[in-house]
Amino acid sequence: MAGPTREQLTEQVYHLLRNEILSVDDSFTKRSRLVDAGLDSLSVTQLMLSIEEATGVWVDESLLTPEHLESAESLAALVHTQLSGS
Repeated sequence: MAGPTREQLTEQVYHLLRNEILSVDDSFTKRSRLVDAGLDSLSVTQLMLSIEEATGVWVDESLLTPEHLESAESLAALVHTQLSGS
């Protein structure tokens, strides 16, 4: 059975960020800069726990680079890579 697509993961990460992790308005998109939207070290930890719960994948902290934490899209791409084992 195939795992979620990158697009499905992007939607899932975006939903977690928008509805559970960050306090954002309607201008927040899947490409919004997460640091500008209020992402900090505590919210990264909360987000990674939520992603693990939703996908079963724990992303190693060493992979949480500024590039991967740029937006919901870039973070979802990282999670997708971890899920696919690439």
